[in-house]
Amino acid sequence: MSVSVSPTENEATSRYLADCRSDPELRNVMARTRLPEMFARSYEGLLLPRPLLASERRVRAFADDLAAVFALLVSLPRRLFGGDLEAYCTAAGIDPPLAALMTQGATGNPPLFGRSDAFDDGDSFKLIEFNVGTELGGMEYGELARCLLEAPAFAEFAAEHRLAYTDTAQIVADLLRELAAPVATSDRPNVVLLETTGGIAAHANYRAVAEAMCARGLDFRLGEVQDTELRHGRLELDGIPIDVVLRFYAAGEILGCPRGPEVLEPVLAAAEAGGTVLYTGLENSLFSAKGALALLSDERYREEFTLAERAVIDSVIPWTRPLTRSGELHQLARAERGDLIVKPSVGWGAVGAVLGEAVTDDEWAALLTQRADRGYVLQQVVRPSAERVCDPVTGRVEDWIANWGVFVTPSGYSGAFSRALRPRDGRVITFGNPGTRGATTFTIPDAGFRSELDQAGETS
Repeated sequence: MSVSVSPTENEATSRYLADCRSDPELRNVMARTRLPEMFARSYEGLLLPRPLLASERRVRAFADDLAAVFALLVSLPRRLFGGDLEAYCTAAGIDPPLAALMTQGATGNPPLFGRSDAFDDGDSFKLIEFNVGTELGGMEYGELARCLLEAPAFAEFAAEHRLAYTDTAQIVADLLRELAAPVATSDRPNVVLLETTGGIAAHANYRAVAEAMCARGLDFRLGEVQDTELRHGRLELDGIPIDVVLRFYAAGEILGCPRGPEVLEPVLAAAEAGGTVLYTGLENSLFSAKGALALLSDERYREEFTLAERAVIDSVIPWTRPLTRSGELHQLARAERGDLIVKPSVGWGAVGAVLGEAVTDDEWAALLTQRADRGYVLQQVVRPSAERVCDPVTGRVEDWIANWGVFVTPSGYSGAFSRALRPRDGRVITFGNPGTRGATTFTIPDAGFRSELDQAGETS
């Protein structure tokens, strides 16, 4: 993937890089910062040498756009399909077994909770995927920001440039505490991060999430669906009544469980009885499908949206279309191969994604035919601006590309973390790629922009 050097790199980033070249303490601050035990274990060797610094105005505006996109996505079944969820799922590329599980108990009013996968092209953030629901990585990265501010070299720089961060874990902990209030019997609610069978062992970072949540006043546990029981209308894990389930299992993972969907029966029964709060339900996953972004982007439905809604769609969503057998679409896709990517409508970790520029004309044509009408989308490739990073060993400044994970909740902008990769290490930015590194994000106040730090729970 090619990158462009941003002509608008903010002044704080430029100054940070210059200071890193002359100050070994700042250049090595990430490696020398003392981190919470589980965070350090989870991300040893996996952190970018510097945090990312972003305009507060830009990040908050993008979070507002994400909230607007969420509202549009949730409106799609009603707006385009007369409320027919089955028709919506078909159009969004969600296959029937997944759709049946995701629509079970659907209310039509899922709660706002999501995180972007976005590239900054130098002018704006472009939403390449919208992860809707609570099964999201990166909530714990506020811990990294907090610890960096305790390192003298970074603290001095942060104070000079008035850097601030939004603590995602604190926002989520406060939200979970509020959800637990009607059922909790103590001021430290019992919350479980609930995964599918085998899911806890597969994700070491969950222990860092639990560590962060416990530090913020929750009795927070890790559990798997098969270990839960229903008792007296409440969900129990290891004999402990649970106030809130923070869902981290995905519909596809549940279908792959040894017991299948029936493993969720205690969870759903406890939620229906009101003894345990389920946050969020699988209904949210209906709107994570990349096929849903394609419905927003598709010219066929443009007149269904207001001018203001179209402006948001045009601003943040790259050209995206369902991959069908349309001859006109295939002709366009073959002509624009170098600027397109094929992705599965439902999936994560870039599994099944193919960049047009990574294959030959013949391979691309065959791929378009093979995957047509099988739950895939075509999307315009976003060319991200480079994030320059000073290597702590050599002092050399290198280009990285960053995937911005901006969180949005009912509180609005709820923090951000990023995953970054040097172009020479590949095209797929995921921790499944050994070249990927994680970074926390600080915001920079903009001239003439009144900061809302206190309202957003930020620390400077």
